[in-house]
Amino acid sequence: MESLKKMFGDSITISQTALALSPTEKKQILERSKTTWNSDTVKVFVCKSPSGILGYGFVDDVKGKVQFITYLVALKPTGEIVDVDVLAYREAYGSEITYESFRKQFHGKTSGDKLLPGKDIKNISGATISVRAITLGVKKILCTYDIMKNKLK
Repeated sequence: MESLKKMFGDSITISQTALALSPTEKKQILERSKTTWNSDTVKVFVCKSPSGILGYGFVDDVKGKVQFITYLVALKPTGEIVDVDVLAYREAYGSEITYESFRKQFHGKTSGDKLLPGKDIKNISGATISVRAITLGVKKILCTYDIMKNKLK
């Protein structure tokens, strides 16, 4: 994935794995993030260098006002966000969530951060639903990683 190479460096190798979510894990994710996965498996991209794992990439779709928004969250092994990239924005309005000025609000965030749309993450006029959707999705990924990280080692 080109986005992950931009985030972690061109020389990384990327492999894909699937994490199986148990009903208990899905419930924990829902309780902590207020949203959950539609599937029982989550695809994770593992980004490595010769010295070891540099981070992970999670791709997800969240529902905007009408259409789905496809986005990527890159995490350090510590669970800290490296970057968020909007891979496909299909809505007629609100494409400002693709701008770096919006996305950089997530840099360094972890599952311990609240990530409340309109408070911790600034709203964008005309894109309130998209901001809320992607913010909740990012929180879901952070909580998923926190709960599932031992399965990635």
